Amino acid sequence: MNLTDLLKSIEIDSSSHNGLTTELDKIDIKKIAYHSKEVETDTLFVCIKGYETDGHNYAKHAVSQGATVMIVEQYIEDIAILQLKVSDSREALAVLSSNFFGNPSKSMTLFGVTATNGKTTIIGIVEEIFKAYQLKSGLIGTILVKIDKDIEMSQLTTPESYHLQKHFAKMRDRDITHVSMEVSSSALELKRVYYTDFDVVAFMNISPEHIKLHKSFDAYFDAKASLIRNASKTSTAILNFDEPLLIPLEKETKAQVITFGVENKSGTIAVSNIRFLAGIPLFTVTIQKPFSTLSGKRIDTTSFDLEISVPGYHSIYNALTGLIVGLVNDIPLADVQRGIKNFRGVERRFQILYDKEFKVIDDLLLNQNNIDSCMETISHLDYNELHLVHAIRGNNGPEHSIEIAESLAKWFHKIAVTKIILTTASSHVDKKDEVTKEELATFLKVMKQNKIEVTFFEELEEALQFGVEQLSENDSLLISGAHSMDQGAKKTLELVKKIHPIVDHEKINQVLENKFIGKDSSKLAERILKFSLES
Repeated sequence: MNLTDLLKSIEIDSSSHNGLTTELDKIDIKKIAYHSKEVETDTLFVCIKGYETDGHNYAKHAVSQGATVMIVEQYIEDIAILQLKVSDSREALAVLSSNFFGNPSKSMTLFGVTATNGKTTIIGIVEEIFKAYQLKSGLIGTILVKIDKDIEMSQLTTPESYHLQKHFAKMRDRDITHVSMEVSSSALELKRVYYTDFDVVAFMNISPEHIKLHKSFDAYFDAKASLIRNASKTSTAILNFDEPLLIPLEKETKAQVITFGVENKSGTIAVSNIRFLAGIPLFTVTIQKPFSTLSGKRIDTTSFDLEISVPGYHSIYNALTGLIVGLVNDIPLADVQRGIKNFRGVERRFQILYDKEFKVIDDLLLNQNNIDSCMETISHLDYNELHLVHAIRGNNGPEHSIEIAESLAKWFHKIAVTKIILTTASSHVDKKDEVTKEELATFLKVMKQNKIEVTFFEELEEALQFGVEQLSENDSLLISGAHSMDQGAKKTLELVKKIHPIVDHEKINQVLENKFIGKDSSKLAERILKFSLES
């Protein structure tokens, strides 16, 4: 691609020609890279300053690999290629990437959601709504990237800008018309979605999680809020008015704003008549104020019932977000309702793995909001005894361990749980994610203070086996934890078949077959191929 065209909308502070006289429009760029190992002949190399490494330190290696132009934030001595200096190389990478692939996000209707909890579930609901209306759709999230019938596993919740634009380009070339994606706070902070053309954006909830990158809660909030604040006047922004911090954002964006609440009834949409059947809510939705679709059609005030298929009070919020996205996209209400009803949940987000003689449930329990949502859902279920196997999350500091332990203990008293099975899952974490002695000690201290009996196992397999052995008819087993529990569902269900042979093996095998998380690479490849052929 011609360098002049590639640099459109990028503000170049200055350039270091080093005696070069070649005109920019005569330089042909065949590739963009931000890792020197990815550089080939005729590559434009972007020097990005990271938290652990600085791309400027690899500039000379990039030149030796064939880089012909370099984007820098500071000039590098003894480099015999054109250097273009910018104030923010991450921002430049996002624009360059979009230009390189022909600004693909403009070729589709794009929905992006940010939240501490629920992003993966929400885009899953939206995907089902798109499918119900028979749209060719794409999805970019924590678990996978889906392009029509093709999928690949995700490396980041929101890919780096170059890879994100590459995904969009593939989608455009496959005639994808509608895309839903998760937008993490780090992606917003690190400009991964800069210069991306969103049609609908949503900010659903926030709690003190993931603030390591941002240094403070205020910075974390501002990163997420930028998705709303930077929305264009032709787009629509969705806000959850039950989150008080989000209310002021209604007046801080050019976008059309649609608000909703379950407890706060002042928004565009309100909820009433909530009932629970086996933990699954059914409720009435009232559109209190008219709003416009992306095509300019008016959605008038009305009321209707909304039925979903996943349990939990928090599921109401997720379903409402999907509802609004569907309606704003000019999808008929009947198709939106059908898509929401078709959604059966996502892996490791209050996923019911087995529900016959007893229940087996898998959830993350990563923060207070997550715990509140999970335990509130469990409070609506019928069971004799609840058994919990929890894998502590490491490398987050003792303060995080205290927060998790106190949140769990609060709910244990509410739902009459007196014991917990605990593990550090030592063989299932990288060194950087190992649980420290202090993190374990603070967790145990909180449990002791709250008179919660703890059975501790260092290894995941031992903890899960003990948990499965405790199961009796009409009991529930909850397995929880971060990455160290990703293998938990598979191991638990295999133990269930072994220890309780009367269970429905066919049903369990079907769940195991459909899993992505925790599958070994060869089995995962087979599953991805099977998913692509079936979809």
